[in-house]
Amino acid sequence: MSNNSYDNPSSEARFNRRKLLQSLGAAGAVMAVGSVGAAIAHGKSADWEQSGRGNLSVTESVYPGHPNPDRHGTEGWYDVKRLGAVGDGVTDDTGAFEQALLHMKMRGGGVVYVPPGQYVITRVLRLYSHTTIKMEDGAVLKKLGNPDSNLKLFVNGDIGDAEYASGYGGDGNITVIGGTIDLCGNTFPPTNPSRNYQAFGIAHADSVHIERVRFINGHNGHIIEFNSSRNVKLLHCLFQDQVVASTGQYEMVQIDFASAEAFPTFGAFDDTPCCDVLIEGCTFVNGHRGVGTHGSKYDSAGKQVFHSNIRIVNNYFNQIADIAIKPESYRNAVVAGNTIENTGSAGIAVYSCRNTIIANNTVSYAGLHGITISRKTSSVFDEPSADITVCGNVLNNIAFSPFRIIGGAGIVVDGNIGSTSNREGAYITNTDDLVLRNNVFRGVGQAQHGQYYGIRADNCSNVDIAGNSLSNAGYTNNYKYAIYIPAGSTGVKISGNTAAPGVSGTIRSDSADAVIAMESGERMLTGSLNVSSGTVVLNDDITKYRTLIIATGSVSGGGLRHEIARGWYTSGFRPGTDFLNVATSGGKLVASIDTHTQLTVVSASDPLRYVIGVL
Repeated sequence: MSNNSYDNPSSEARFNRRKLLQSLGAAGAVMAVGSVGAAIAHGKSADWEQSGRGNLSVTESVYPGHPNPDRHGTEGWYDVKRLGAVGDGVTDDTGAFEQALLHMKMRGGGVVYVPPGQYVITRVLRLYSHTTIKMEDGAVLKKLGNPDSNLKLFVNGDIGDAEYASGYGGDGNITVIGGTIDLCGNTFPPTNPSRNYQAFGIAHADSVHIERVRFINGHNGHIIEFNSSRNVKLLHCLFQDQVVASTGQYEMVQIDFASAEAFPTFGAFDDTPCCDVLIEGCTFVNGHRGVGTHGSKYDSAGKQVFHSNIRIVNNYFNQIADIAIKPESYRNAVVAGNTIENTGSAGIAVYSCRNTIIANNTVSYAGLHGITISRKTSSVFDEPSADITVCGNVLNNIAFSPFRIIGGAGIVVDGNIGSTSNREGAYITNTDDLVLRNNVFRGVGQAQHGQYYGIRADNCSNVDIAGNSLSNAGYTNNYKYAIYIPAGSTGVKISGNTAAPGVSGTIRSDSADAVIAMESGERMLTGSLNVSSGTVVLNDDITKYRTLIIATGSVSGGGLRHEIARGWYTSGFRPGTDFLNVATSGGKLVASIDTHTQLTVVSASDPLRYVIGVL
């Protein structure tokens, strides 16, 4: 009796399955194993399945150094070469993989073992619950077949079946470890350049684990789509060389909702989000985008749908044509410890997220901004990013600004370093409740001398700019002002910053109620003015200050003059009683102190330009 595991150990009269498959050739092999699959489907054991089960656990089967070749069939362990796969890079091995996966379905789980070799796959492979695929380091799956119809390698649902699953009720508990997946987008592209290749299309799944897999030669599309899934881990994988042959947004790893637009392949379009996703220790090289999402939506009740508990940590990105990491509609997310080099757009771009931390990332040579936090707007969607903390990041050699914040709320930017950028160090617009503190900016505004600013905040409210350090010493170009607040911002407080002067000065605020605390104890009680009569509102209580500095006259004509005004000798300024009376270039300015926070200019030979309080 032969010792080959394809032979039935109980009968020498049974034929040798391997010889039969070899004699039939590739096409006949598929037919033969197909008949075996039919037998399994009817509850019968295949001739080549060993009857012994052994004492090995699934864990022991998945992580062996040198798996025992006699293990085939034991503990649900199936070696694709023992099912007829050749692995020569030429023979179509799809049938062997299909039969191994069919065993997973019939047994309720198991291990598909892929020894070293190059395996040609020409049809989509269907993953079932409780399936583990263990590929050796030398195992390569090559996605071939019809390049215009065989667009996916693995899916966990029935293509075209909208009733397949909803929520997280699809096939899950799927593990893939090791090996290489070659999508062959460089050597076997589709005739239609807009077609997208995909290694994994996962939807409505609970528990997916992909580890130490190399993904190479994609074509457009998302190499992995995690859609409407939870408890997902992507660990220590490599994504390299993604051909982009058409316009679009092509994350190598996409996180998305179950909708007809996002994932029309299978399953209910019930807007199920992803949750509990960990992407850690992966490398992304030469692709369009690294990791992220590019869709936001409201549910049927009109509330924003969020992906939750998404963690993108300790990954490496290099030569990314667009954005390296793009969180969109994430809640309770962490993007931390990533190294990003050479992006065509932003290193990290956050859109319409909530309660998210962006920490300890390094971004170098970004083609747009280093870190962007923005409001996502469209004809059907409009939501800000809110409650975002950005801390401990290092951003250098940035084409535009290290930090660009647009339409946010509750944004804290604390303890970051931004150096060598062409525009502002931090440029913030239309944002409420902003804290910008303890950041270091060096060498910003290098695109043009005296054109840009260290920090700029336009049309913002409740802004606290404190403890930042700004200098362009040693750089070719200098900023115009270290800090600039145009008219339109409200509730601005600037204090404790260490700022070297720019071409035009250190701090300029045209905000009517900005409070600026100088190192000497001076504080701006007004923004920039040009008032010769009428009331002037102060942004702080005048009785707190022993002395006022009154600036009057023409700025551009050299007539700007500063004079000191004091209140009554013992009690300071007395609202309702005291007047300011100071000399100007053309005469004098007289103003009554009406209340604790209001003056009225009675007469002025030269206009009042601003008021500074001295503590």
